[in-house]
Amino acid sequence: MKQWFNLLRSPIKDLDIDTQQWVYRSFYQFVYQDTFFMMRDHTLTEDIIQDAFIKISANGPRLHPDANLAGWAKVVARNTTIDYLRKLKDNRKTLNTSYICVNEASVNEISVASEIETKERNDLLRQAIDELKPEYRTVLLLFYMERKSYREICEELQISENVLSQRLFRARKKLHDHFLRKWRDVDELI
Repeated sequence: MKQWFNLLRSPIKDLDIDTQQWVYRSFYQFVYQDTFFMMRDHTLTEDIIQDAFIKISANGPRLHPDANLAGWAKVVARNTTIDYLRKLKDNRKTLNTSYICVNEASVNEISVASEIETKERNDLLRQAIDELKPEYRTVLLLFYMERKSYREICEELQISENVLSQRLFRARKKLHDHFLRKWRDVDELI
């Protein structure tokens, strides 16, 4: 296990400044890619990672000695991200429409263009998913489409959490590469 995980068990304020920074940077690198994948915004991702780190540093010393620190850290980061997304969604619902004045014709044009782009993007995404190896395609579909937890997927596929985490990471990277290649090809045609 990585050394910085063990430092999460001690109160962060008891560590010297250099060690605190090292633990934070290690945590940041550990969760950045997954958080950014969900948020698609670097600044928001950094804010969420800071919030998650505060939660982890506050609760780490209270963890059971046999607790899986890596899995716990990932879950806290993911749940913090999901909470943030829910807050964003709630804030959008409370927007007072009386302050919005937009030309209806331009909204329809934007709406149609957006629908076409979304349809094209979804088609390309499906094609990119179909090009993946079956084990990559399976973990992506179970995690993102069926919304199964790591534990459920591990039990279903009979693999460890580390293998699942690595497989999801690789699957997302391959999917990203395939999708970008296809998207660039479409852009060149236009």
